[in-house]
Amino acid sequence: MTSLYSPLSFIQKPIAAAGELEPEVATRSPTYASPVSSELEGSTSESDSEVLLSLFGPEPPVGISSSRSSSSKSPTTTDLSDRGGRPFPYTRSKTRWRKRPNDELKYLRMQVVELEGLLAALSHSNTRSKLLKYRDEDQGDNNQAEALQRLREESHTRKMNAAMMENRKLRAMVASQLQVANALQNAIDEHKRLRTQKMSWPSQGDVSDNVIFALLDEEKEHQYADVDRILEECGISQICYPLYSRLLLHRDGDKVSYQHNEVRMLPFPVGDVARSLRNCLNHGVRVGPMKHCRHFESFGKYFHAVTMDNLKMPDNEPAEVKSRVLQLCIPQSERTVVVWSGYAEYSGSKFIRLLEKTYISLEPIPMEKLGMFTLGGKSPGTLMRLAVRLTPVETEYDMQKPEDIEEMADVVVRTYQRKGQRTFQAMLEQLKEKM
Repeated sequence: MTSLYSPLSFIQKPIAAAGELEPEVATRSPTYASPVSSELEGSTSESDSEVLLSLFGPEPPVGISSSRSSSSKSPTTTDLSDRGGRPFPYTRSKTRWRKRPNDELKYLRMQVVELEGLLAALSHSNTRSKLLKYRDEDQGDNNQAEALQRLREESHTRKMNAAMMENRKLRAMVASQLQVANALQNAIDEHKRLRTQKMSWPSQGDVSDNVIFALLDEEKEHQYADVDRILEECGISQICYPLYSRLLLHRDGDKVSYQHNEVRMLPFPVGDVARSLRNCLNHGVRVGPMKHCRHFESFGKYFHAVTMDNLKMPDNEPAEVKSRVLQLCIPQSERTVVVWSGYAEYSGSKFIRLLEKTYISLEPIPMEKLGMFTLGGKSPGTLMRLAVRLTPVETEYDMQKPEDIEEMADVVVRTYQRKGQRTFQAMLEQLKEKM
């Protein structure tokens, strides 16, 4: 005997009121494939369709009988929850997997591609612009403007750092070139100084004053540059008290020279002392008894002068001393520098030609250090540092014989003392007129 189960079995309650249908879905079992005859299928198809239409069919239009309208109402909430919210129940088992729609797969693939691109951008070293693009899409125009501003500032900072590095390199290069140029200039100056020291002086006899002054003019700038070095070597550059000495003989191997170092403190302003030094040679032309200055010519900061003196040595032998002198005076911020170079010829029993170089530094000093009390408004005094170098460039004395050296030294010292006394006396006479 063959058992036949209908596809769906429903148990309906009686109608409580007209036009109201409250069906209740009975417990259903899944359908199983069973052989049925064609007659049974034909008889049940019509009843099944009517049941489905009465449960889930569309609402009939107005005018349909109450039986049809009552059968067309939608199922209750209990029926929908029992079916999981589906309009039609499954006719087969729910144990199978549901296939995803194509549009959902397409969307997920696009998300994967976008995330892979972002991962590649994060992994890249130069991710600034790519990250900025993704972030700007999310944050809007304001954040984009801020990001661009920061990017411009960073670019400007990088350019400034690069420019500063380039400037440092250029500065170092210029400094090295300047150092090389200074070294070359010092070498040139040293070469000139050595050449002037080895210059050939004119032989004994009548020599033009122009030739002598040309030689002295060539040497004056180098002498001015050596002022600090000479004062430092002789040890008076830091002395601020009176120091007196005599002209002393100095021997260095076969070379003979004479040196004199002195420090004086004068109660007169620096300008007056410098002016008295400038006029000390031609002062004798006006008031001096000897009228020893024969020629005086000024050239602004320096002048040329020719002097003549007649001396008597201890043996009553007359002697004549002729000097060509150049004096250069340069005021500085804290002091005044005076350099003095001369070419002197001593004509007596024997001939001597001397090259004289004098280095003078005039600095202001308070009057209290001079032991003088001022009444206010008094100008400071003057601290005068003086270094003299005398070198015989030509002589008839034998420099290998000690007795000839001593005789020549006696002549040079006497001549220098007379000249120094005359010069200092002329300075004091001029300074006394300023008091």
